[in-house]
Amino acid sequence: MKKLAIYALLVVVTFILNFAIYNLSFNPQATPFLHEEQRVVSGLLMLKTTLPAYFIAAVVIAAMFYWLGKRR
Repeated sequence: MKKLAIYALLVVVTFILNFAIYNLSFNPQATPFLHEEQRVVSGLLMLKTTLPAYFIAAVVIAAMFYWLGKRR
């Protein structure tokens, strides 16, 4: 159970880190070139597509760490 909690925490930390990197890099690059309506649409699209993709990536990374840790 303790291992599961550690890997769940790893998923959450990886997810937050990936999304923060994306969000911090997206805002200065795209925001000056978008109108307000485009920003809203882009933000909603980002939440619908990028958020689940980063969550899946975080789960895959945690599974890889689990698999590599189990092999040792």
